Amino acid sequence: MATQQAEALVVDRSRVGTLELGRMTVPYVDLEDEPFVSSHLRVGDAEYTYSRSFPIKGHGAVMPDVVSELLAAGRSVLVAERRERYYLYLA
Repeated sequence: MATQQAEALVVDRSRVGTLELGRMTVPYVDLEDEPFVSSHLRVGDAEYTYSRSFPIKGHGAVMPDVVSELLAAGRSVLVAERRERYYLYLA
C-alpha cells in the first residue's frame, strides 16, 4: 500500500503570536479558519510536526509541564488552537 506525504500547511509569520503558559511563553497560531488540522505546519523555514493535543479548558494542569520538558530537551514548540483544543507541534 502506498501512502502520500501530507503537505505542510503554510502559516504566514504575521499570524504567529504568543501563548502564556505559566512562567513561559510559546509561539501560537489560531487555526479556527482552517478546514482541518494538518499534521505538518510550516512557518518560514521551520517545519513543525503534530505531537499531541490538549483541551483548552483545563490545559493548565498538564500542558505547561509537557512544554517545559520539551523546551529543556531542545525542541522547538508551536501551539495551534482550533475549536476547543490546543494542538502541540514540534520542530
